[in-house]
Amino acid sequence: MSKPKRLIEIFVILIVISSVFMPTIKIGIDFRLDDLLSLFLIPVFFFVKPKFRASRLNFTYSCILILIIISTLHGYYFLNVPISIRDLNEFIRVIKPFLIILIIDYCNLIVLSKYLDKFFKIGAILLILFGFLEYFNILGFRSLIAEIYSNSDRFNDITRSRMVLTSGNPNDAAVLLFYFLTYFTQSLFLKKSISIKLSILFFLIIVLLMTSSRTVFICFVIIILLSLIYHFRKKKFLSLVIFSVCLMTLVSLIQFFDYLTIGFSTFQSGENTSMIIRYQLWDDAFNLFLQSPFFGWGPAKAIHTTVVDGEHFMLLRRYGIFGYFAIIYLLLGYFIVFLRKRKKLFFMGENIKVLAFTSLFTCLIIPVIMVTNNFFSSYQLMPLYVIMIAIVEKSLKYKHD
Repeated sequence: MSKPKRLIEIFVILIVISSVFMPTIKIGIDFRLDDLLSLFLIPVFFFVKPKFRASRLNFTYSCILILIIISTLHGYYFLNVPISIRDLNEFIRVIKPFLIILIIDYCNLIVLSKYLDKFFKIGAILLILFGFLEYFNILGFRSLIAEIYSNSDRFNDITRSRMVLTSGNPNDAAVLLFYFLTYFTQSLFLKKSISIKLSILFFLIIVLLMTSSRTVFICFVIIILLSLIYHFRKKKFLSLVIFSVCLMTLVSLIQFFDYLTIGFSTFQSGENTSMIIRYQLWDDAFNLFLQSPFFGWGPAKAIHTTVVDGEHFMLLRRYGIFGYFAIIYLLLGYFIVFLRKRKKLFFMGENIKVLAFTSLFTCLIIPVIMVTNNFFSSYQLMPLYVIMIAIVEKSLKYKHD
């Protein structure tokens, strides 16, 4: 393998690491290190021999960018949306996953999948360490985390009951944990070193409870059950062990996380304040969508709030029906690819196989996550997902050395 190739793959991993562990920098506008690193990929396309290949991801994301431009211009010219530098910043941020998808064509996917495997192993330990240090406020770690990572005064309070880890808020932190939980669950079924992975899974579940994200908690329970159902035929005993560990951990510890338990009870009674606020935000976004249903308003950050607490409604408001369904196809189309080509996975390496199943189960819960949180519009969550599905889809389509 040539040195330039190694450098490209290392650079891709650096983008993943920075997207998960580096904070947002505020310099008038929000800025992230992985945004800058992604822009540094552009020279590769000019100075390294082109390797672009037709693929679902390349085509779909190209269409999304075109539709976003159309929506933005439509808002400016027909809906009197004020031109804003923040809209340009949003478009640049949206380009980041597209550059990542394109650069995967230049990578040795086997090597890149090995790097990702190391990232998940080391990253899981770091997130567990961050979680316990923050939760128990060891050496004032909670204040430090709040100062570096929190993007809301709501989470700067060191007496808060929810952990933000390396994200700006507990919900994004929970989704990041979900990636690691899913990866280790699939690794248990598809690789060796069961005892070590089971221990890491146990501690990741505890840290997930520390974030007290009700949406991601429900998603994790669903995915564990689906994983056990899928793998049970070949790994019966292991499935029972994993189920027992997860069940005992959740049942025994959930009582200590009041935000979760109270949240579920108030939701059932219709008295959950956060959901009542969400309903109003959803209604506002949907009414704006009805005024421009096909192309939306564009980002329109000069006049519209970025806080909708439900990405389905925000995407409809911003990009209309055409943009919304293009984005949904980008995110969920992997499920179709997996079903059509799953038999080829038997000929793939262990790491790519684990990524394939991790991407599958992540794909299944993305629509649920988007009910209350951002995913496509999240600057922190998208890079890892597009890298995983790009590696798997392009491995299934092409032969690599």
